[in-house]
Amino acid sequence: MNDPPTPPTLPDPPATPMSREAARAVLGVTGRKDDTTPLLRTLKEHGTGLSFMTGLSVLAVVDNFQTQAFSVLTPEVSAGLGMDLGTISGIVGVQGIAAGLAPFAVATLLRRYPHRVRLALGTGFAWSVTTLFTGMVSGPVSLGALMLVNGATTGTVALLHPPLLMDAYPPAARMRIMSLYSASTPLANIMAPLFIAGLVSWLGMDWRAVFISLGVVSVLACLFALRLREPVLGRWDVAELSARAGTSPPAGHDDPMGFLATVGRVLRIPSIRRMAMGFTAIGALAVPYGVVISTLLDSEWGLSVGQRGLFTSAAAVVSIVALAVFGGRAEAAYRAGPARFMALSGGALALAASAFALSALVPSLWLVLALLALGQALLAVIGPCLFIGGLSVVRPADRAHAMAALGLILAFGGLAGAGLLALATAFLDVRGALLLLLLPAIAGSLFIATLHKTLMGDLDALIDHAIGEDKRC
Repeated sequence: MNDPPTPPTLPDPPATPMSREAARAVLGVTGRKDDTTPLLRTLKEHGTGLSFMTGLSVLAVVDNFQTQAFSVLTPEVSAGLGMDLGTISGIVGVQGIAAGLAPFAVATLLRRYPHRVRLALGTGFAWSVTTLFTGMVSGPVSLGALMLVNGATTGTVALLHPPLLMDAYPPAARMRIMSLYSASTPLANIMAPLFIAGLVSWLGMDWRAVFISLGVVSVLACLFALRLREPVLGRWDVAELSARAGTSPPAGHDDPMGFLATVGRVLRIPSIRRMAMGFTAIGALAVPYGVVISTLLDSEWGLSVGQRGLFTSAAAVVSIVALAVFGGRAEAAYRAGPARFMALSGGALALAASAFALSALVPSLWLVLALLALGQALLAVIGPCLFIGGLSVVRPADRAHAMAALGLILAFGGLAGAGLLALATAFLDVRGALLLLLLPAIAGSLFIATLHKTLMGDLDALIDHAIGEDKRC
């Protein structure tokens, strides 16, 4: 899986300075509305392939195994270990805290140990072993310790994987690659429950054997990813711009700035501040979504657990198809310019919220299911857009810090959404709560759509940083 090529040799300084239009084209913004070259041809022209993305996607899929299994098998684990649901909930809470704090620790570690692929593989093996040994626990202390380690290691996926994909693939393919990679989440939501159901129903395994089996599969997936190689930091943007301009590449992971100072530098980027509002809105919509939709389908339409699970799997398939189709369109929009790209992204969020709201009003179950699946698919395609739009204006060495900060903002958005949901359900029914969630989503879509006002300027600031004309601290 040695897709990322070696960095180009530094050329002699050019006779004439590189034009701003040519520099923007290196970053993927050409201003043209031409057709998108097929993905495989684009990758071949740049000397890379799909194997790097495939390796990270496999890790992302098995990352969900332990959490999915614990969610499905909670009653059996509780009975087998003699623990009440309060203790189980406390252990899950500890896992969530570890998952939230780990990205900050890893982002700090990257300054001293800039080997992202090794960290991704190391954390992959760690969560695989914790999944396996979950089947051998004897009580709440050992289970809590394993869940703590699992949360800390799985929390690094969102921190490490998107910046790695940014460095492994050229701008002409990034949007489609990020969309395909993002399909690993709905794919895991389909595969893990089906795999667990098969082990229990067809092979008659108890909960301990299920965790051990999932751990073994996860270890095999990590072995598959062992051939991944570290891509050059900023290979396709900052390093490429520096090479073409004939200047020395700027400092990478050896930047002396500390973690908080680096996060502060990231948050001083105008586009990132606007994007933070978008991530807050997505968190406020996505986190309560599962609770509200499950309650709506149960209380209003009388769907059983099995029927709701079937709908969840079907909606995940729709999301995978949407990601595969949307990637090329979004890439063409980004190439044409920030205004079109961000309008497309903001419009997708507004349409997702509208679809959820309409599902509370229509009288037909099939229309409800169709609208919910559409809303979930639109919500899925927004993530790659924001990752590409946000990380494209951040220095390559700072991208892990940006992911840590945006992840925390997303979590705060989820808390805000949960609070709004609690307030709504105190005065409204579930349909009213679903309609109320439309408000933060519409506000977030407006912030995302206005990113075109700052995105081009922030791209130019990154260009100045790459060619040694940086005026930003």
